[in-house]
Amino acid sequence: MPAPPPFRARVPGAPRARLGSPGAPARVPGAPRARLGSPGAPARVPSGPAALLLAAASLAAAAHSLARLARTGRRRHRLGPGDPAAVARVSVVVPARDEAAHIQGCVAALLAQDVGPIEVVVVDDGSWDATAALARRAGARVVAAPPLPAGAAGKAAACAAGAAAARAGEWLAFVDADVRLAPQALSRLVAAAGAGAAAASPLARPVAGSWWEELLLPELGLQVAERLHLDALADPARPDAFLSGQCLLVRRDAYDAVGGFAAVAGSLVEDVALARRLAAAGHGLEVRLAPGLASVRMYERPGDLREGLARNLAEVWGSGPGAVARQAARAVLAALPWVALAVPRLRPARPAPRAALLAAGLLHLVTRAGGRLRSGADPRWALAYPAADAVLLAVYLDSVRRRRTGRPVTWKGRAYPAGGTRPPAGPSPVR
Repeated sequence: MPAPPPFRARVPGAPRARLGSPGAPARVPGAPRARLGSPGAPARVPSGPAALLLAAASLAAAAHSLARLARTGRRRHRLGPGDPAAVARVSVVVPARDEAAHIQGCVAALLAQDVGPIEVVVVDDGSWDATAALARRAGARVVAAPPLPAGAAGKAAACAAGAAAARAGEWLAFVDADVRLAPQALSRLVAAAGAGAAAASPLARPVAGSWWEELLLPELGLQVAERLHLDALADPARPDAFLSGQCLLVRRDAYDAVGGFAAVAGSLVEDVALARRLAAAGHGLEVRLAPGLASVRMYERPGDLREGLARNLAEVWGSGPGAVARQAARAVLAALPWVALAVPRLRPARPAPRAALLAAGLLHLVTRAGGRLRSGADPRWALAYPAADAVLLAVYLDSVRRRRTGRPVTWKGRAYPAGGTRPPAGPSPVR
C-alpha cells in the first residue's frame, strides 16, 4: 500500500490551493469521495436555474396575493363614517351564550345607532352567566332561546328565534356580542345595501388583546379578503355568495322569502348558508371593508381560536385535495424565500438567484404589511407572517381532518359533527 502524501503546512496569508492545481493535496487512490451532506462535504445549495425557478414561483404567488387584495381594497368596496347614510327601521338580533363580558358594550353601541327607529333583541341561548340580566340592564329586550332541536346548531337556531321575536323593522341585523359598531354603522350599511342588494355585511377590524391575536387574526382576515370577489357578490346574475355573521344586515322580506336562519339551522356556517340561499333566489349581496365602522375581538384564548376555526374553515375554504394543495402552496411559497436565504445549505451561491429570492420575500412582506395597515392592524407584525401562515395552515388542516373523519367540534360548550348539516348546495363563496 503506498504511503500517504506528506503533511504540508499552509503558510498564513497564502492562497488556498485548489483541488487539481499544483501543490494541492492529492487524492489517495481508492479513498471514497466525500458525499454532499457528509462531514467535510460542501453544503448542498440549489443550482442557479432551480433557485431562479423557486424565486419566480414565490414572486408569482406574492403578485397574486397583491392583486387579489388590491381588488378587494378598491374605494368602492370600502365603507366609512363619511359615506352616505339612510334612515330605516331596523330590528337588531344579538345571539348570546355566556357573553356577560361583552353584552353591555354591544347593546350600548347598538342603541346609539343613528339609523332611525331601532329595537334590540338579545337571544339568551342557555347562558350560565349573567348575560340576560346585563342585557336587560343595558336596555335590550331579552328572549330565551327555545330548546335546541335535534340536528340544529346553537347560533343559527338562536338567530331564527330572535328574528321571529323581532317584528318592528323592515331590516333585520344580526350582530355578535363581541362586535362593536360605530354610531354610523347601520345607517351606512343600509344605504350601501339599498342600492340593489338584499343583504350586506361590514368586514370588521380585528381587535387584539394579546400577541398571538395580533399575529394571527389580521393574517386570517387577509386570507379571507384574498378569496372574496366583492363585485361578483353584488351582481345578482353571479352565483358567488358570502356574508359575515359578525354583522349581517338583511331586508326582512328577502329573509322571510328564503326561509331565514330556520332553513339553515343545521349549519355551523349559517352566515354563508343564508348568503347562498339569498344568491340562489337572485338577490345581490354587499360586503364592504369597514374598519372604521365595526370592530371585533373574536377569540380571547388560543383554544377558542382553534375550535372556532376548526368548525368552519373546511366548510368555507373547501376540504378537497385541490383546496388543501392551494392553501399549503400559499404558505410554502410565501416562506420559501426567507428559508432559502437563512439556511446556509439552501442559500444559492450566485448573486442573481439570491437577489430574486430577496425580491420575492420583500414583495410578500410589503403585501402583508400593506394589508394589515389597510385593515387597521399593526403592520409591524407582518415581519412574522411565515409563522402566522404556518399556524393557520395547521388549524385549517385540522378542520379538514375533522370533516373527513367526522370528529366532532366543540363550541360554546356544545359538540357538533364536523361541518354540521351541510348548507344547501351552491357555489363556493370564495375564489
